[in-house]
This record gives sequence, structure tokens and C-alpha cells, in this order.
Amino acid sequence: MFNANTYHGFSATNASAINPPAVANRKTRTVNDLFGSRKPSGAAVLLTLNQLAVMTQNGVEIAEALESVAEHCTQPRLAEALRSIHRSVSGGSTFAAAIESQREFFPASLPAILSAAEATGDIPSAISRVVEQMRAQLQMRATVIGAMIYPVILISASFFVFAALILGVLPQFQKVFDSLGKPIPTSTAYLLGTGDFCREHVWLILSGIVAAVGLVWHFRSHSVLREPFFGMLMHFPIVRSAYRPLTTGRTYRTLASMILGGVPLLESVRLTRRATVDPNWNELLAQMEQNLIEGKNPSEVLRHTTWLPAEAAQMMATGQRTGRIGEVLDDMGKYYEEEASRLLKRIIVAVEPVIILAMGVMVSGIVLSVLLPMLDVTSVR
Repeated sequence: MFNANTYHGFSATNASAINPPAVANRKTRTVNDLFGSRKPSGAAVLLTLNQLAVMTQNGVEIAEALESVAEHCTQPRLAEALRSIHRSVSGGSTFAAAIESQREFFPASLPAILSAAEATGDIPSAISRVVEQMRAQLQMRATVIGAMIYPVILISASFFVFAALILGVLPQFQKVFDSLGKPIPTSTAYLLGTGDFCREHVWLILSGIVAAVGLVWHFRSHSVLREPFFGMLMHFPIVRSAYRPLTTGRTYRTLASMILGGVPLLESVRLTRRATVDPNWNELLAQMEQNLIEGKNPSEVLRHTTWLPAEAAQMMATGQRTGRIGEVLDDMGKYYEEEASRLLKRIIVAVEPVIILAMGVMVSGIVLSVLLPMLDVTSVR
């Protein structure tokens, strides 16, 4: 029977004892918290952890490293969090527990990985693994954002051109069309009516857009929006080819970083589930967790998941049989992330001409709607 609680020689019970349950930071928020500073970026957190990894690998004590990094940190909230962690460590608290008290600033997997590392005395390597994982995630995010910039610019340009033609250009021809003394084409009448409506209700339309954006932002974490959004990413014919390997690679690498850090598989699955935002993966990880609790093979859950890559379950089962599940998941995670990056670039290359073509058709339709009535009068004369 598969025993998740003793995987890698580190018990889930000990992990729970060393790594207390996550508790929200209930400190009173100051005016500076509300208006003066914002949550530090992922790049700033990565730089901080990288500095700690380098310093501890070169023999600097963790308390001294924390004090030095906090002193030179340019992010006020992150610097204060580091000083708080330094005070906790200097007061006798474990590094993992101190990080847990400030967990909002750091990856969800870091406290558990540090807990396991403190049991073996290899904290520098544990921090380095988290740094490597964060660097890969930030690089993938930069790849996605970079690939989306040009299509977003094209779509935005199309919107503004359309708005300028409808609201600014077409009204100039209204008097000309009225003087023609004959009916204008349906398309022209429709565009003129749309422009009149937009000009008369401009503030109502703008208020509606702002309200819609505000509602989406407010409920962005609610299941009402999350489930349809991630369902579209997971199942839409074009997007899913890149999204599925992307999320698989990210999840596999998160699991691998914790398992390689000595965290038991059951605890790793729980922490990964806590960190994921995709409801599809959340449900899948919950099923894996239940299998582990019941002593069943977790890879069986993957075999019956239709949206996973075909070899994902097979490779995880192979890792379990060979006792190298961490290494296998890390290798597969890297492969899936690279595959997702390649597919995403191909999708963007294919979408760009479609956007340009749609923009051309839209502008051409408006121009023809303006010219056809005038050409019709000219031909009659």
C-alpha cells in the first residue's frame, strides 16, 4: 500500500508540528499600509530570497543574513516583514515559523520546505530550490505577457479607430446624407444611429464600463467568475493547447520543489492545492489528497482526467515506482512549461493576422457605408 505519510523519510505529522497552520496576519493596518505602500512585486521577493540563499550558502548565519537583506531592501512592506522575521528568529523561533507569520509576502510552499530543511540542516539548498521555482514562474509570466502585448495593442487600436470613425467622422456626413433626398443604405443608417446613441449616452456608457470593470475586479476570486473563466481556458479549442501544458508544468514543478525539499507527498499536495487558483486543478489535487489519505495510488486520479496530457499520469506513476518522484515531476514540469511557451508563441503568430484582417474589414465597412450613398447620387447625376 502506498504510504504518503512517510515519503522521503519525513512524516506528515512532524511537518504539521513544525509548520503550523496558516494564520492570517491580524496586525492593525496603518495609514501607510492603506495609502503609502503596496505589496512587493514577485521580482522583489525573488531578489530577497536569492540574496538569502547566496549569503547562507557562503556561511552567513540566517539571522545576520535577514538583518543585512532587510537593511538594503527598497520595498518598505517587504523590509518590515524581513525585520519582523529577524526579530522572531533572534528570539528563538524557527525560520520556518517566522516565515509563516509573514506568509503573505512569500511563496506558499516556502514554510513547508524550510520546515523539512531545518530537520536536515540544509536551509541554503531549500531556499535555492524556491528561488529556482520562482524564477521559472516569473520567466513564464514574462513570456506570456510579452506574447500578449502586440495583440492587445492591435485590439486597442481597433477599438479606438472604430470609436473615432463612429463618433467623429460619420457625424460630419450626416448633413450631406440628409441633403441627398433619398434613403441611405441600411448599414449607413445603423452606423449613424449607433453614433447618435453613443454621443447622447456617453456618460451612461462610460459609467457602465467602469461599473463592469469594478464588479469583475471585486469578484475576480469568486467562483461565479473563476469557474467559467478557467473553464474557458481549459476547454476552448485554441487556448487549451497552450494552457493545459502550462498549468501542468507549473503544478508539477511546485510539487517537485517541495518533495525534493523533503516535504512528504501528502503535505506537498495540500500546499500545492492551497497555492493553485485554477478550480480544475484544485479539484484534481483534492482527489489526489483523498487517495493518499486512504492509502491509494495518487496517479490513478490523473489517469481518469481527460484534460491532462496523456503522459502526465504515466510519468508520475513511474516516479513513484522508482522512488524518484521529485526528479521526475521536475523534469516533466520543465518540459511542459517549455512546450506551453512554444505553443503560445505559435498561437499569437496565428492570431495576429486574424486581428489585422478583422480591423481592416471593420474600417472598410465603415468607409463603404460613407461612400456608397455618395457614389449612388453621383451615378444618378
